Amino acid sequence: MNAPHPTQLSPALALLQLLTENPTLPAVEWEVRPDGELFGRLWAADTRNASAAFQRILGVERVLMVPYSYRGRLMVSEYMAVIWRDVQVRMSFRSHASAYDVAPLAVTA
Repeated sequence: MNAPHPTQLSPALALLQLLTENPTLPAVEWEVRPDGELFGRLWAADTRNASAAFQRILGVERVLMVPYSYRGRLMVSEYMAVIWRDVQVRMSFRSHASAYDVAPLAVTA
């Protein structure tokens, strides 16, 4: 059996620490990328609470919100990136725009 790729060890350990230290975080899909980045995503009707929980735990200061149209439905993506425990962590949360109190900007096809 081959040894794990060295650049993937740090993000794998960071993910283990994140989930062990914060067992009540919402479940998201995780990917440990070959370049050493940890990437999490959640696509659901309303991801606002999940996004807020990760922002708080990871210490994210800025979130990019992008409206878009998917199969005729207005959606919102929230993107965040942070260095946590010396690991680049990026996350993407996608929701129906109707979940937001304020309507996002209109999206043209």
